[in-house]
Amino acid sequence: MSTLTLEQLLAGDVTAWHTSADAWQRLAQRTDDATERMIRGTRDLEAAWPSGAGATAAHARSAALRTEISNFYNPAKRVFEAMDRHAYGMTGYRRYAEEIIAAAQQSGLTVDTATLNITAPASAYTGGQLDQTGRAIGMLTNDLRAVVEQARALDDETADAITVNVPAAATGFGLTKMPDVTADDIRAQANRTPKEVNEWWSTLTPEQQDQAIAQHPELVGWLDGVPATDRDTANRIMLGRQTDDLNQQKRDLENRLAAMQSTWGQADPMGAQYLAVKRQLDEVNEKLGGLNAISNRLDEPGRPPAFLLGISTEADGKAIVAVNNPDQANNVVTYVPGTTADLGGAAGDMERADRMVADAGLADPDATTSAVYWLGYDAPDLPHNAASSGYARDGAEDLTRFQGGLRATHEGDQDSRNTVLGHSYGSTVIGHAGKSAGFAVDAAIFVGSPGVDANHVSELPGLPPDKVYATRAQYDVIKWVPGLDIVHGDDPVDPGFGAKVFPSDRGDRFGQVDTHSAYWNEGNVARDGIADIITGRGL
Repeated sequence: MSTLTLEQLLAGDVTAWHTSADAWQRLAQRTDDATERMIRGTRDLEAAWPSGAGATAAHARSAALRTEISNFYNPAKRVFEAMDRHAYGMTGYRRYAEEIIAAAQQSGLTVDTATLNITAPASAYTGGQLDQTGRAIGMLTNDLRAVVEQARALDDETADAITVNVPAAATGFGLTKMPDVTADDIRAQANRTPKEVNEWWSTLTPEQQDQAIAQHPELVGWLDGVPATDRDTANRIMLGRQTDDLNQQKRDLENRLAAMQSTWGQADPMGAQYLAVKRQLDEVNEKLGGLNAISNRLDEPGRPPAFLLGISTEADGKAIVAVNNPDQANNVVTYVPGTTADLGGAAGDMERADRMVADAGLADPDATTSAVYWLGYDAPDLPHNAASSGYARDGAEDLTRFQGGLRATHEGDQDSRNTVLGHSYGSTVIGHAGKSAGFAVDAAIFVGSPGVDANHVSELPGLPPDKVYATRAQYDVIKWVPGLDIVHGDDPVDPGFGAKVFPSDRGDRFGQVDTHSAYWNEGNVARDGIADIITGRGL
């Protein structure tokens, strides 16, 4: 039990506590950084040195070192937190005690800081003020004793935290393995905000993070609030697994087709069963093409680094690929593709992301820009499907959460400038996300939009009204959709909508479908406008 006195509380100097807290914080952070480098540096040791007595000893020693260093982080962090809390807490209690003493003295009372006794001069008990004086002394005495008791409780709490967490053989500091992160632990984060997910992830030791990624990559890879580098590691594991799975499906389907072809003399090779298997094979080949394109871009030399933030082959497939690390960039643009977008078209959409990064670099050479290709929703397969708002409503929730994740994981003291760009039906997805005030973006761009299910920017409280931009080519076929005002609302390029309109090339009068996809073509003036918006130069 703490024996802290009022005199000690009043005379205490918390400067040393702040200094010690800062030192423990630096120690924890540097250990965390070093552990991360060691884990990544030794992760492939078993593959590179698989067998032999030396290999066995090296693997065991490496694992022990990883565990010991990794398990140093949380105790060191808890010591920092305890000291930091103690310093600020004692400052508050001292200030409160001083206020109580000042109030007593202003009332003509005397406070004995050694005994916590408060007394009044004899004159205070005359003139019928006996009860009033007694009540005032009792109240002030109780308040002063309560402050001291609270300070003692904090003193005990701090002492316990330091005793448990500082190096000692009895506590097993740095030696006891932290518990594994389970699939249920990760699934439980689904109902938390990306900020809360990020806070949870940061409480894990590097070894726990590494274990979660290795054992549950399918969960970590899609978890908004987990840093980009960790999501990338998890999704690269899934990319390999899904590629292997699709290749096996391809072999199986090819064998089935070959078996059917061997019976051509006995059955119709172009019958319903044959065509159904052929369609399945075509779908598998298309997805494999998308996975291979992503794999090639991730490892492509001579281009900005790419990070795989999400990958799935379910249904039409989903993918999230960032060019440059969004957690470290000054500017981040999230590009949402539209109708017919699927995993098989990843190559073209990633190329658009690359071009936006290059254009932004020309617009502002002093800033770093990350462009994220976000196919995190099920896009309409055909134009007539795009008449439904259901795809946009479903995608808006995931897009909102992804944008919250970008905010939560960004490094540094200053937030990045985050822009969302929707092409075609992708703009409709952004429109639905913008209907909620919690959409964490700084600007929005609608390119070749069929409408965003709003008739004015004021109907989109989640978007900054003066930072909503739109463009559409003169001969873009999409112009026939919002002009009817019966599908997704007014055309965002109409003056009455309230967006800032910037120019695009006119396009081809006789190739209006191709014009709809030409905004990122070489030399299209729309690219300059997009780059200016992304980098905050405006229009």
